[in-house]
Amino acid sequence: MKYKDNSGKIDTAKKILKVDHAGEFGAINIYRSQIFVSRIFGREYVPILEKFLEDEQRHLNIFWEEIKRRNGIKCKSYWLCGVGGYVMGFISALLGKKGIMACTWAVESIVTSHLKKQLVYLEAIGDKEAYKAVHSILEDEEHHRDVGDMEGGKYFWFAPFRFMIGIFTETVIRFGMR
Repeated sequence: MKYKDNSGKIDTAKKILKVDHAGEFGAINIYRSQIFVSRIFGREYVPILEKFLEDEQRHLNIFWEEIKRRNGIKCKSYWLCGVGGYVMGFISALLGKKGIMACTWAVESIVTSHLKKQLVYLEAIGDKEAYKAVHSILEDEEHHRDVGDMEGGKYFWFAPFRFMIGIFTETVIRFGMR
């Protein structure tokens, strides 16, 4: 997806912040659901998931503060991200550690790609505050993706699962940006 100026009521920078905020809500619900299931079936995964959840909650607050500063409201896909995230987290956790990590790798791969494109756009239009908000979370998201990779997220048998998660993630981002 290429980010460009929008001729509608909401400028592109504001849409980016809203979509990123909704995505963080989705990620929070992925990790909440994974933690819930992992407390029953895989307690050893809970500490890393709790750390990821903490990061995502901080990211949500960063975007919400910038949205409020611009007198904005939540994205129309906010609740879709939340429900979809919870379902993805629940299913992935039932698949065990590799399922959890496949979900993490798939989501964060799409997210980091979008964040990098957003930074190029925001720098080009000179929106320093939005750039700062997006840039402040990129390293965490790359770390989550890399942990997903190192912990088995690219396991061969989970390729269809990763593909479906990637399609859902990309679709929700595009829906939010319309």
